[in-house]
Amino acid sequence: MAQYPITEEQVRFYEENGYIQLHQVLLPAEVEWLRGHVDRAIEDVKTQKLNLGPRTDEGYTKVFLQLVNIWERYPAIEEYVHNAKIGEIARRLTRSKFVRLWHDQALIKYPRDSKATAWHQDTVYWPMNEGGGLSCWMALDDVTVDNGCMWFIPGSYKLGALESVDLGNATDDSILAALPEAYRARKPVPMPMKAGSCTFHNGLTLHYAGPNITEKPRRAMVTIFMPAGTTYKKHPHLVGDRANLSPGEEFHGPLFPVIARE
Repeated sequence: MAQYPITEEQVRFYEENGYIQLHQVLLPAEVEWLRGHVDRAIEDVKTQKLNLGPRTDEGYTKVFLQLVNIWERYPAIEEYVHNAKIGEIARRLTRSKFVRLWHDQALIKYPRDSKATAWHQDTVYWPMNEGGGLSCWMALDDVTVDNGCMWFIPGSYKLGALESVDLGNATDDSILAALPEAYRARKPVPMPMKAGSCTFHNGLTLHYAGPNITEKPRRAMVTIFMPAGTTYKKHPHLVGDRANLSPGEEFHGPLFPVIARE
């Protein structure tokens, strides 16, 4: 995959707002290829009863079907996750010497009987002492407000860590009610985009996705990165618990490979 150009202006936008939208990061053929392999994982979950996600309770799956660390099972997904195009964007946005993979996840919002993803921050669920972790949310379908595109509150990562929410049971506005007035007045920004486009967002940026009220699934592939120097915090997590790291130890090893470096 060829490199994707990132300008200093775009990096500064990300630093100010905690998110950025980038268009046509993947070519149509790359999207079709990746979508096909994600569909295979979805089908395997159904037919082979695979447990590839953290939760399968009805409230959670109405928010989305979440398949975690599928790069470890499917070589094609591993190839995508390890490609330097996406990793180099993350490295540039964080101005880091290198970035490591935290984990991947496919997120599928099924149609009709669908729930909104509650407003939340990602970092509060991650066992990391430092901030700066960020996610690439790659659209595998054209995403709109109607099928559950991402929304961000600009600059909200500057608030620091807020309370976590139960994504399977939280109301749409549960975390927003606790925000300072200055942030409650900020207008959330929707991110409709074509398949092959993506957003990057800081793990502390407040975000949400509405329900999918269309007739087709909305598929996305998420890759999460850690800047150089990120250290382990003892905190329950299905990925972090496998690493056998000591509190304060820098993430390393085959579970957290370096994806891009300067």
